[in-house]
Amino acid sequence: MPLDTNLLYGVMAGSWITHLAIPFATFLLVRSLPYMDLLPKTLLFLSICVALSFGTQMGLLAVLQSSSCGGIKDYRSIAIGSAIAALITATIGAIPAFIEPMRLIVSQLIMRHKTLLTPELAKMEALMSETAEKVLKASLTEDMAAAVQKGGAAISPEEYETQTFQEIAIGTGYWVAFAGAYGLGLGSLVATKCPATS
Repeated sequence: MPLDTNLLYGVMAGSWITHLAIPFATFLLVRSLPYMDLLPKTLLFLSICVALSFGTQMGLLAVLQSSSCGGIKDYRSIAIGSAIAALITATIGAIPAFIEPMRLIVSQLIMRHKTLLTPELAKMEALMSETAEKVLKASLTEDMAAAVQKGGAAISPEEYETQTFQEIAIGTGYWVAFAGAYGLGLGSLVATKCPATS
């Protein structure tokens, strides 16, 4: 029985949507872990994403094999196809996690990137904020002056690390969504080969 391409495209779309959600769910889980530096947190985040990707791909490839072969006939080929898809997910997921411009391309569409606040920038920003506040208070009514948001374009190292992890989650979500769909397509080449019957 040949592979139903309509089903394949539907399952690839499902994989895309699922892989878009996996990094965000993982982010919500990992971000609250206390006393973790950015690198271990990022590695844990990627590991959980890849494990969830493997499980998702197993289920989706089982659906494809069941449709193509009249039932699930070969769990080994499903596992191999899922491993191929998870490897693609891990590789493509690492791109935004470790290459800043590749994650900022996506994350800046959703959130504003603030630069790291060095001691020199902190002094300059404090002076500029103080001066701007004085000018605004002199030129605006009290209600308008109270509505002015405080805070500049730079943040502390702790805030920068939190921001970076959020950007990693956003960037990884986008990149991994495509990796999930593409990986499922490649994994299906292995998983949907029906074993010969005697």
